Amino acid sequence: MPKSRFYLTKKEYIKKQIARTNKKDYENYVISRIIHRLDNLDVKFVTQQYIKKEDGYYLADLYFPQLNYFIEIDEGHHLNQQEADKVRDADFHNVVGVSPKRIDVCNTTIKEINDQCDQTVTEIETRLIKRKRSGEFDPWDPEKEFSPDTWIKKGKITTGDKVAFRRIVDGCKAMGLNYEGFQRAGAKHPFEENTMIWFPKLYPNGAWENFYDEEKGVIRERNIESDEKRMKHVKYHLNDHLKRRIVFARVKDPLGFILYRFRGIFELDEDSSNYKDGLVWCRTNDEAKTYDYKKTKLQFVD
Repeated sequence: MPKSRFYLTKKEYIKKQIARTNKKDYENYVISRIIHRLDNLDVKFVTQQYIKKEDGYYLADLYFPQLNYFIEIDEGHHLNQQEADKVRDADFHNVVGVSPKRIDVCNTTIKEINDQCDQTVTEIETRLIKRKRSGEFDPWDPEKEFSPDTWIKKGKITTGDKVAFRRIVDGCKAMGLNYEGFQRAGAKHPFEENTMIWFPKLYPNGAWENFYDEEKGVIRERNIESDEKRMKHVKYHLNDHLKRRIVFARVKDPLGFILYRFRGIFELDEDSSNYKDGLVWCRTNDEAKTYDYKKTKLQFVD
């Protein structure tokens, strides 16, 4: 029986990304032209890239994550919001560290649009050459992207790497836990003391009202099913020795797939945790050491 894939092939991925712009005529044209002119399958692109900011979010029209390069396509409505766009660009820069490349498709000829696209491709290729020369460019490989082996070889993962895994078992393997069986939301770390590998839903879900403040690096974990269960949960963890957690939060990627994204190492704030508000976990480190799961005994969890 063939081994199941937990990633999209490049063909599947590109089809789904382009399909997201099908109902936006100019956007679809510009993105398609840029991708075809670039003609480089080592370079990953994302359409409608979600960018969180303090009071909401942005959706960047086109993003090249390996190059930290964003593109915004200005259609008709941008003529009436040019000042707002300047503010947006400044805000955008504060969030991601760069300003977006803007392509004007309003009141321009098709040749002018094509020229802008071609100039953009030249800028992308220039950045690509610089990254390759400095050794900062890793070719896009969908299988390696979600493989724990990729990060085990690096020896660590950081929040800046935007590490994510398709399965809980892969996050455990990156931490050295050769883990099979029923996939719970957490497992004890095989090497580091007082540490859990945690895969939480950091949003209200069922009996839990969880919240993550990314800027402050704080997770609030609160059971809302009943006062009794919340008190029991808080009491258990205040008395438990496992007060350190390596966190892979459950999220959805732009294509709707479930991912477990690394958020850092957190420790229980015993002073801020209480029976009314629940548990408070504070981020203490943006990176975690990885371990080779192939060197540890296979563990079955039921």
